[in-house]
Amino acid sequence: MQYRFLLVLLFFTSRLFGQGASLTGIVLDASSAKPIQGVTVTLSHTARSVATNKEGHFQLSSVPDNWELLFSAVGYKKQLFPMSVAQGKKVLIIRLEDEQQSLDEVVVNAPKKRKYTNKHNPTVDLIRKVIEKRDENNALNGAAGSYQEYEKLSMSLSIQNQKVDKSRLLKRFGFLKQGMDTLKYPGRSLVPIFMDEKIGQRKLDAAKGNNFVLLGENQSRVDQYLDEDGIDEYLDKIYGETNIYDTDVSIGNRRFLSPIATLGPSFYKYYLVDTLKDSKPWHAKIRVEPRNKEDALFSGFIYIRLDGSYALDQAELTINEATNINWVKGLNIVLNYSENQAHRFFLSRGVLTIDLGIFKDGMGLFGEKVTSRSPSSETQLAVNGKALTRTGPQNPNGIDWNLARPEKLSKLEAQAFTNIDSLKQSKSFKNLMALGSFIMSGYYGRGVIEIGPVPSFYSFNPVEGSRFKFGGNTTDIFSKTLVLDGYGAYGTKDRQWKYNMGATYSLNGASVYKFPVKLVSAKVSKEVQVPGQDLNFIDNDNFLLSFRRGENDKMFYLQRRQIEYWQEFENHLSFKVGFFNQILSPGGILTFDRRAFRRSNGNELWTSAFTGEIRWAPHEKLYQGKRYRRIINTGQPIFTLAAQVGVKGLLGGDYNYQRFILNANKRFFASQFGFADIVFESGIQFGKVPYPLMIIHRANQTYSYQLNSYNLMNSMEFMSDKYTSLLLQHSFNGFFLNKVPLLKKLDLREIASVKMLYGAVDASNRYTKNFDELPKDPREPQLFSLNNGAYIEGSVGLSNIFKILRVDLVRRFTYLDNPGVSPWGVRAKIGIDF
Repeated sequence: MQYRFLLVLLFFTSRLFGQGASLTGIVLDASSAKPIQGVTVTLSHTARSVATNKEGHFQLSSVPDNWELLFSAVGYKKQLFPMSVAQGKKVLIIRLEDEQQSLDEVVVNAPKKRKYTNKHNPTVDLIRKVIEKRDENNALNGAAGSYQEYEKLSMSLSIQNQKVDKSRLLKRFGFLKQGMDTLKYPGRSLVPIFMDEKIGQRKLDAAKGNNFVLLGENQSRVDQYLDEDGIDEYLDKIYGETNIYDTDVSIGNRRFLSPIATLGPSFYKYYLVDTLKDSKPWHAKIRVEPRNKEDALFSGFIYIRLDGSYALDQAELTINEATNINWVKGLNIVLNYSENQAHRFFLSRGVLTIDLGIFKDGMGLFGEKVTSRSPSSETQLAVNGKALTRTGPQNPNGIDWNLARPEKLSKLEAQAFTNIDSLKQSKSFKNLMALGSFIMSGYYGRGVIEIGPVPSFYSFNPVEGSRFKFGGNTTDIFSKTLVLDGYGAYGTKDRQWKYNMGATYSLNGASVYKFPVKLVSAKVSKEVQVPGQDLNFIDNDNFLLSFRRGENDKMFYLQRRQIEYWQEFENHLSFKVGFFNQILSPGGILTFDRRAFRRSNGNELWTSAFTGEIRWAPHEKLYQGKRYRRIINTGQPIFTLAAQVGVKGLLGGDYNYQRFILNANKRFFASQFGFADIVFESGIQFGKVPYPLMIIHRANQTYSYQLNSYNLMNSMEFMSDKYTSLLLQHSFNGFFLNKVPLLKKLDLREIASVKMLYGAVDASNRYTKNFDELPKDPREPQLFSLNNGAYIEGSVGLSNIFKILRVDLVRRFTYLDNPGVSPWGVRAKIGIDF
């Protein structure tokens, strides 16, 4: 089963995804031989120190041979250990003796433990001075500057030592044992599987801000089935910029409040541990710990300069085991800052290690990111460097990696390149990755054609009955620049065939899926459509979405021919222009009022229209899969303006109309209070058209919660020719439940939302339908215009149930007298997140 776990980690944790001169050891009680937690291990003549974990383990990197280590803990004698004695030892074992004192017999009445408070607390007063000077000391806030930057991310499978010999994965891929590290992570063996190095220049500019220019990348990759450019984006989000001078430190979608943030004293406790006088300037060593262990906060040590600058120049942080974060079995951060010529402090070396895994004692994915920076000339990039516009292994600047690395690769890191090359040639691994690709995308195939998406091959609805579908598309083996796709479907109840045939051609020579695209596409189709839901908006034929509430017997039959040109730019500005000709006819029990038709025969609405869209998503990050694209939400805004212009008389079109829709959405992060998603949309349509061509608002009649739909609105219930909507959703990330006894053990997270929709129907568009009244023909839908006020619904919910499930209680507040309305509803959603 372990080799299957590799598959799960590669596909799911990737969505969230120098050994060098290092020393690993364990500290034991000399009497009982039990491990001691919280022992401070300090490197002599420096402010560098670490603390042992609950198993007594510690690790220090880049330890000089001629220096000494000092071990100290409350209740134990201090012990000084010369590094020269440690040479040749795989694991250093330290035994501390009790600090015993001969005392006369006395009676001691223990004083009442003082409650921690910020008031009259000199350590908190010191921290407030650090916070006051934080922005001034932060080099990234400087008006100008340039830094040479090296970044290294290595990932390894983490296996318990006692399970190595029984591992089916290692038995199946025996070459993975070569270079396996048993020292770096005490109690576990690390099998290297991924390595990525980047070199670039970080430039600070008062107008342009903080900008990183990539100059070269060296990476081990598995290209057969995974889109690794997309995985790179996810890894960059998980192992992102770690700067304690920022208000928050991002780990995936979670924001951890910095101990020196403005709100730090409200969420952290600070204890002065020591004043370090063996280096200049003197430093205050301060222990920080969260007031509430379940909150997204750090524990560890920070070091403050006592030279009047109140600058933080070192930090050693970890997270509590009780922290409400998923899939993370261990996390450690070591940050070192240096002073530049402007007397500001920049991150000169940072190490972030994360151990990801589904089960505590099972196989994990251990990753370590090392960042090194040094000041550089501002003209160096312009003279010597060619900026890269994409990720992946490339080196147009001829970088000598052996010379450019601040520190040599460890044996473990170098082995990653060999392991990946061997995996590429393994037939078993290819089969494993093919299975994983099928699970992720729903497509199966290894030749010029792949079949899918399989989950849509069977579904059902009241109009079609049982729906059977079969289709697929060409692969990169056929052509990277030309993709042909299509399917056929048949309904047992309506006894009609549906189909789709399309072709997409890339005009820039790259894959039609690879950002930034420049392509032209053409499509011919005949399908059923749920009113108000464009076929690109949701997969209506997905089997799980076949289960719906209420009546769903009113649909459209849509025959469409369309062509579209789409171009994206590196700054994430894109545009589309196109044209379609379509025939719309009623399906199920739905009928159209004959006043809607300009033709003397038939029950069809003919439309010809030009379309256009402009989209701007500054600094957007994407997971670009082989056939799909997912946005990695980093809090940047996205703006979209779409237009549709119908032309009467063109290829049989019956109506002149103009439709414009503006959409803006953004995520706002609120540190310990979670984050809020806000979506604003407004649209208007000019021209006299029948109701099927008006703006039909998106109703969700499935049991799956959807943010961009109205979850208690019925299909075809409301439509408008002008509208404005606002959707608000706030995820509190357990801020309240983390403080409730017993409940906080469940790691639940609170979510609340409210959706408001204002709209109206102009009098000129009421000629084919009496809105807000009962229809004369019972087969016609009863439609409402929103002229009587806003539609409002809200919800409260719990997410992170079993770490994957979200359940919402939804309440509808307005238009409760409309037929078939349910004021309450329960919706669920499955998702994977930190």
